[in-house]
Amino acid sequence: MEDGLCLVPEPGEYLTGGKTVIINQAPVVAFLPNTSTLQVKVGDWTFIFDPGNNVPMSQGMTFPNAKLYPNGNYPGMSVEVDGKKCDQVDGEFLNSYVQAAQNVNNQQVQQINPVTAFDINFSLHCNQEHQVVNGRVKLSQQ
Repeated sequence: MEDGLCLVPEPGEYLTGGKTVIINQAPVVAFLPNTSTLQVKVGDWTFIFDPGNNVPMSQGMTFPNAKLYPNGNYPGMSVEVDGKKCDQVDGEFLNSYVQAAQNVNNQQVQQINPVTAFDINFSLHCNQEHQVVNGRVKLSQQ
């Protein structure tokens, strides 16, 4: 997949209306201040991925049993589009990679430096629906 967003829902899913969504544009992404939580914006869509307990986003980590962000010590997710959002979330996400710029001491400082690349796959049930939406959001190295 190129940079952007791909959502593949089951028929009748709430957020997408059951329709596949593909947006081929580079996401705007940043760590929320003083956290390891990623906020991702693509088109009208906004996502938050939080590993919980200030766990760093490390390559290859899977975060099962994600609930609505913020979720304290546990993984959390949120999604919003055109005023629609989930009041309850059941899902998981896989961080294939996240790369942030580095400071002069060659240490990653997530709170200051921008995210330069990431690739996250996820699935979620919104508002206790039976239908699931599977998605991927990606930014290639800039």
